Amino acid sequence: MIDLSQFPVTRKWPARHPDRIQLYSLPTPNGVKVSAMLEETGLPYEPHLVSFDSSDQSSPEFLSLNPYGKIPAILDPNGPGGRPPLRRSQSHRIHR
Repeated sequence: MIDLSQFPVTRKWPARHPDRIQLYSLPTPNGVKVSAMLEETGLPYEPHLVSFDSSDQSSPEFLSLNPYGKIPAILDPNGPGGRPPLRRSQSHRIHR
């Protein structure tokens, strides 16, 4: 398991359950794709709200996870090959 505290995004959105997939998103059509997949597969995850109203997607912490500033993004502490960040919803759906 990867130590999530090494990722700057966890300073803004601390992981209460660091053993779970960390989902950074909001309820938009693209934002719910990953949470729907996680719910359907039963994978444990912890959601973090990325607010466009306060420009969270442009914060240095979020950009350290996804330099494109797009949601959704995840950190998987048990990610394949020791590379936990995923940035696009299409890759999230084939991740596991």
